[in-house]
Amino acid sequence: MSGVMKRVSCSVALVVLCGVAACASGPHKTEAQLQTDRETAERVETALSADKTLYARHISVRADNGVVRLTGYVWDSSDLESAALIAESVPGVKGVVNDLELNRNGNDNGAVAR
Repeated sequence: MSGVMKRVSCSVALVVLCGVAACASGPHKTEAQLQTDRETAERVETALSADKTLYARHISVRADNGVVRLTGYVWDSSDLESAALIAESVPGVKGVVNDLELNRNGNDNGAVAR
């Protein structure tokens, strides 16, 4: 009987854990919200790529309810700020999280430096 009780206890614990995880993740987005995020990210990517002074090939853009996160790396320190300013200027962007890193000459003998 104790083997059955152990399995039931494990099952109950698993159900509770899954329930807690589901609540912690927040409400799921509708398809319309997901589409809006995709469109916002695409507009920011387009704006970054259109800027003639910014090499944006290594910049990734994600949007979440109008907040854009920039990740990846740039080659010049001025590009760190330029990318954020360009992203902020795109319609629909409510905020920018700039997680870009500076890659100095492509070889700095270490992790990507800022």
